[in-house]
Amino acid sequence: MKRTFNYVVMIFVFTAMWIILNEKAGPMQIISGIGFSVLSIFFVNYYLLDDDYIDSYFLNPVSLLKYLFYLVFQIYKSGISAIFKISKGESAVKIIKYDSCLNKELAVCLLANAITLTPGTVTIDKTKNQLSILCFQDDEVFSSGSGGKSCSDFEKILRGI
Repeated sequence: MKRTFNYVVMIFVFTAMWIILNEKAGPMQIISGIGFSVLSIFFVNYYLLDDDYIDSYFLNPVSLLKYLFYLVFQIYKSGISAIFKISKGESAVKIIKYDSCLNKELAVCLLANAITLTPGTVTIDKTKNQLSILCFQDDEVFSSGSGGKSCSDFEKILRGI
């Protein structure tokens, strides 16, 4: 029963993405979104993955919404910060190694994408849970040597996924 519910949630999420990309919420977009969602999940399940799709890529909807809202907030916050740094001429960059406290591959990839989406930072390499990040020289958000290993807010949200 839980597996079926998880499939329904994923179909709903994919259909919502389909409607957003089509920029219409008419009956044809909803029906085609459901159809393409079901087809893509089953195609990936049977032909592309060794494990079950839900086991590999299920996203907790509540954590996903928290992640999306926090990501949008961080994009605007970083964008404003980057504008001020660039206009002041403080645009020197550095590459740091960041050890994430996340263990799931999907969560680390979502963290890397979030870092790349925020202005002023780019993830340039990922090895297991270590990320190489290009960021501003004076950026103290990432600490390359965190002895106590405290997780960032993004990582705390992504743990729920």
